[in-house]
Amino acid sequence: MEDTLVTLVKYRYEYRAHILRDKLEEIGITCAVSNLSVFGEIDGVKVMVMQKDFDKALKIYQEIRNLYDNHSDDVIEEGD
Repeated sequence: MEDTLVTLVKYRYEYRAHILRDKLEEIGITCAVSNLSVFGEIDGVKVMVMQKDFDKALKIYQEIRNLYDNHSDDVIEEGD
């Protein structure tokens, strides 16, 4: 569904998620940042976008990632 939230990326550090969130919101993509997980254990900070915005958001994420190439170990996993 187009109105489903999907994970774009999961970061190790919250500040990285907020940098991406700010950039996405700047260009009009609504997103959410969450660090909640099972049993309250934090295993990363997710940046989530609507399915309909995923491709556009992925391009922005890739641009941001290229800016921070030397911090690539901050990314825990990328969305599908």
